[in-house]
Amino acid sequence: MRERVQAESEIRKRIEDLEALKKAALDISLVRERDELYATIVRSVVKLLSCDAGGIAIFDENEHLINFPYVWNLPASLTTKSIRHNSDMFSEVISTERSLITQPGKKLPAALSVLSDEGVRSFALVPLIVRGRILGTLWAATRMSTRTFTNYDMVLLESIGAQASVSLDNVSLFIEQQYISDVLQRGFLPDKIPNLRQTDIGIFYASATEAAVVGGDFYDFVPLANEIMALALGDSSGKGVEATADAAMVKYSLHSALHSDPDPAKTLTRSNAVAYDQLRGGHFVTLVYGLYNATDGRLKLGIAGHPYPIHYSARAGSAGFIEGHDPAFGLVEANDFSGTEIRLAAGDIIVLYTDGIMELRRDKEFFGSERLADLVAKNATKSAQDLANTIIDAARDFADGKFTDDIVLLVIKRIAAAG
Repeated sequence: MRERVQAESEIRKRIEDLEALKKAALDISLVRERDELYATIVRSVVKLLSCDAGGIAIFDENEHLINFPYVWNLPASLTTKSIRHNSDMFSEVISTERSLITQPGKKLPAALSVLSDEGVRSFALVPLIVRGRILGTLWAATRMSTRTFTNYDMVLLESIGAQASVSLDNVSLFIEQQYISDVLQRGFLPDKIPNLRQTDIGIFYASATEAAVVGGDFYDFVPLANEIMALALGDSSGKGVEATADAAMVKYSLHSALHSDPDPAKTLTRSNAVAYDQLRGGHFVTLVYGLYNATDGRLKLGIAGHPYPIHYSARAGSAGFIEGHDPAFGLVEANDFSGTEIRLAAGDIIVLYTDGIMELRRDKEFFGSERLADLVAKNATKSAQDLANTIIDAARDFADGKFTDDIVLLVIKRIAAAG
């Protein structure tokens, strides 16, 4: 009878461990920020193994150093330590790519003497390996107790280590792609804002802060003769280097098309014919293209599947939307785009933006275009850049500081003539 009760208890424990392991694997797989991932991995290990402490060690192959970016329930000073890849237990696991359990009294490198000072007695270490490459070790530890790690503990630790290795590799690839995309993206953005009469321009551009690779949001100014400026603001579908390349292609197709006739309808029609052949695999680009004459405030706009521009009228004291119903680039091969024209009076404002700001979320609520228009109307007396900053501050507060997509915001304000 006693053996049966013990066996049933053991089965229940194994089932609970499997459920905890599944949850840990899911938690780890969802993280896209490196420091948060380290913390999630180690905390999952400590909880699953019911041990006193733990950490992660990352191997720098170029410098032959082992770094300790995160520890749990141990002095934070450890995260500033590095040890030379040598003959210690961390180096042994990295060199042999085999798991290891140490018994109390295992000698530690001098740089890690704080572990002994903290009463750490035994360790369980597993290698972190992905695509045939050793990343480091994941380790658990006991402090001030006689508990030692078992072979079953190692099965659990190795299971988490396998998921951790994949997630760490994914995050590294994510960061690398994000960097490349961001460099490419900023490389084709304008160097400066045009200086035009009776015109105040403000701009905000930011890449996503989390949960997404850098996208293909862009803006552009093309100064033309006699106080006339062509402008564009757009957003490529997809993420990463491919989206950035699509954005660059559309930008330069616009440049080519506008020099024969910068009228928005004609420019978009010609440019889309070129872009359609280049946008592959269901990719598309939404954009607003405009032709602005600073001499008299005339603004011609063409809208290709993009969120509607906001127009604040100083005379009416309200903000509304300029609608357009043409498709995004890359969806229809031969489309005759249309255009619209307004004349900006002193105090009038035009706001162009990408959908990253509208789709910011707080629980189930979206930031939305109506909220954006309301902010424009309430802050219309501010300069163009101050207005852009105010909108972004409100958006950041709304989304708890997390931009899950790229955001571009362009504000053009007509100001009264001097004197």
